[in-house]
Amino acid sequence: MKTLITFLFLMGSLSVLAANPSRGAKSPMVIGIIEEAHDSYVFVVTRDKFKRKLNFDENSTIIYVGFDDAKKEIRSKCAFRASVKDEVIGSIYVTPDIGEETTEPTPEMVKMTPAELFKVADQNKNDRLSYVEVSKTIKYSLKNRFILFQKCDQDKSSALSPEEFAGFLKKTKWWTMSRKTPEEWLKGSDQDKNGLLSKKELAYLLGSEAHIDTFYKRADKNSSGDLDPKEVSVFINELIFPSHREKNQKKENK
Repeated sequence: MKTLITFLFLMGSLSVLAANPSRGAKSPMVIGIIEEAHDSYVFVVTRDKFKRKLNFDENSTIIYVGFDDAKKEIRSKCAFRASVKDEVIGSIYVTPDIGEETTEPTPEMVKMTPAELFKVADQNKNDRLSYVEVSKTIKYSLKNRFILFQKCDQDKSSALSPEEFAGFLKKTKWWTMSRKTPEEWLKGSDQDKNGLLSKKELAYLLGSEAHIDTFYKRADKNSSGDLDPKEVSVFINELIFPSHREKNQKKENK
């Protein structure tokens, strides 16, 4: 029996690692902050707090994202995302130092137009947004913002114009979820019209089945198997304002 339990635990652990290629001490995708930069290698701290030495070779590709007027170089405190094999970098996306403070919108920001938000984010008032400005005002992320920013930077200027920023917002969860009220989201996703949301209907609301089991378990506060209007409202507000989730969890644990 003990052997069976151990086997099942190992299989579960392997499936989690397979589903999360950026997690673990030897993960093939590495995301985090550069601690030391050298000519042929970097010491890094991953987002799950592992310290690793990653090496460059003649085939390593470096992609600089969002440096705007800053010098394009790898240095300490730069954020990065790299594909590696045997601790050798295949490709690495590098951004300037974006700090370690997470950001979330204010109640005023969710009511703003893209043009108004652009002015909020344009901290140096040069009519373009660097990756640092976007990270500190709109969305902080060490996971997938690199790729999105690069795709939205259509003219490859290393900054976003107002038009490019509007495209960036359309791929930003708090922005898209704040375009409708929770009641409107529920009504538009309630396909069987029973006033509740099933897991399939929540996936429809989110526009994706990615991590849907996790999202549904988080949203179904009373474990009833369906989401009622209050649960939908709380879940959407937590997507827009992540700090609300922490507050709600503290209340639940009391």
